[in-house]
Amino acid sequence: MKKYFHVFNFYAFSFSILLYLLNSSINTKAAEWGLSYMVIGLINFIGCVFYVISALVFGRMGDRTGFKRSLSVGMFIMTIALFLGFFWSRPVDIVIAAIGVNLFFGFFFPSLEGLLSKSEKSIGIDSASTVVRFVLSWSAGNIVGMAFGPFLIQRFPAAIFSYGIALCGFGSIHVRSHLKRHGESLPGSFAETFSSSFREIDLPRLEEFRKVYRFTFLLAGIIYTSGMALFPKLISSTGIQLQNVGFLTVGANVGVFLSFVFLSLFRFWVGSPGLSFITMISVFGAAVATFFLPESPVTFFLATLFSGATYAVPYIFAIFYGLTSKEDDHGKQGGIHESMVGIIFGVGPLLGGYFLQLWPSLKSVGLMSIGLITVIIISQMTFLFKNKVKRQ
Repeated sequence: MKKYFHVFNFYAFSFSILLYLLNSSINTKAAEWGLSYMVIGLINFIGCVFYVISALVFGRMGDRTGFKRSLSVGMFIMTIALFLGFFWSRPVDIVIAAIGVNLFFGFFFPSLEGLLSKSEKSIGIDSASTVVRFVLSWSAGNIVGMAFGPFLIQRFPAAIFSYGIALCGFGSIHVRSHLKRHGESLPGSFAETFSSSFREIDLPRLEEFRKVYRFTFLLAGIIYTSGMALFPKLISSTGIQLQNVGFLTVGANVGVFLSFVFLSLFRFWVGSPGLSFITMISVFGAAVATFFLPESPVTFFLATLFSGATYAVPYIFAIFYGLTSKEDDHGKQGGIHESMVGIIFGVGPLLGGYFLQLWPSLKSVGLMSIGLITVIIISQMTFLFKNKVKRQ
């Protein structure tokens, strides 16, 4: 396993645990304190505004100053900030926490993406292999964070912040040491382990692929994030204890992980817009169908499972075409991708909160999803038509 994943893939995994522990805790406390769907959505939106700003402003910092140096400094600052978590007692505390968490992770993930893609490209690893290992790493971590976040914040809140402080403190020291020993490179025999097994894509038209899949990712991701933020309150309204809702909402993260595994094993989608479209429509349709089933623990798990797939499928398309670049702008492309993630995590809860405020039912999320998917289908069909015309 060591030859496939290295320490910076481990950081993607372990920091993803922390992100989802914190985000699920914020939304669980908001539900516990009786905040409305719209207020919960607004808290997520405010936080994610700072995620987008951070991704665009600080995410490309590594292109100029070096990724490891900026990561080490960022981890140190986060170590100090996490001590505030021990004092959560009012809604304003989770608003401040949402802003701080998003500022850090809006910087962290594009910096990590930039480091991985730039360093591994320099030693001959194809970008698809870098993307696959990155997304498998963070998606495995978010399963753990989402499953246990609500439980821990209700029963053992100190465990969440202690884990974050230990992780960020160790990471800051280790990354600084790694920089001194290896510079910006990532030592390892990965160039031999991973061959260019993905089919070649039409690089002159790369920007068109980026645009359409980023737009699709933007709309489809709203379905996923509305559930991540608002389902704790919706599920608890059916009588399930808040401390247990994570074991249902984790279905979304399982859906993300399984989708990434499938798309990494079966690479039919690379450079094939038609097959990519069929794949997306399949998972979108399954998600919408679950929203109209009778509400039960099984229904909530299935709804979140397929919502995760609606996020993951266009996600891997968007990040693959985004980080496949002949230019030395990996931090920039990572920043653009993560700014879109921030928009999704901000707009999704706000839009979903509006629908649930009008009609607190899983079906209202289904109606919202139908509208978003209709726009996606129109966009994808337009892209397919233009793609066909240009090939003739």
